[in-house]
Amino acid sequence: MCTPEALLGALQLSDSFFPSGAFAYSWGLETYVSEGLVKDRPGLKQFIGAYLKGLMKRCDCVFIKLSYEFTEKEDIQNLMRIDRLLHSMKPAREVRDGSLQTGRQLLQVVLSLYESEFLAAVLEGIKRKGMHGHQPLMFGAVGEVMGIPLETALLSYLYSTVSSIASAGVRLIPLGHTDAQKTIHEMKPVILKILNEIKSLGEPDICAFAPAFEMRSMRHERLATRLFKS
Repeated sequence: MCTPEALLGALQLSDSFFPSGAFAYSWGLETYVSEGLVKDRPGLKQFIGAYLKGLMKRCDCVFIKLSYEFTEKEDIQNLMRIDRLLHSMKPAREVRDGSLQTGRQLLQVVLSLYESEFLAAVLEGIKRKGMHGHQPLMFGAVGEVMGIPLETALLSYLYSTVSSIASAGVRLIPLGHTDAQKTIHEMKPVILKILNEIKSLGEPDICAFAPAFEMRSMRHERLATRLFKS
């Protein structure tokens, strides 16, 4: 059961005002818009759906589940192990750097709000370069420490991903804010379907297959003009 305090914590983590730096990343959308592949609301909706299914469901969301498990057990060795695994699955430099920046910033901000020996040990591991600190793993770790139920954390993570990409779409395509809200609303059934499917997934199910996305993420470095870091 999600307590009011835990729900407030989940809302705070998923709020665009939270200083993780996620607002500076389009997560590949900018290249798609630049190449004319996403130019309206239906295109944005298709992009977000593909992103959730190809890169979130069997990758980030499973890593969040594992992070919860290892944080609850205070098993920092296994947390470091899957952190290295996730690092190897992000071949595009900008996407990899974005995951690192937002993950580390998330950890540092939460540590300024909550006392946790385990999270402090994770931060020390990052400083000693024994750990990378990718966003899904840090989100899972801080969520468990804050007492946020896993299902609530996954919902807030998926929602904030959709909201962040929709916000980038407003600036890039461009779209009106009402169109962005319609897109977010229409993605809710997709989020709920993914949440239900995640329940049966574990470490053997980890995979990410989105070659078109990764190639365009790599092309982003060479765009003539850029609003976002990815």
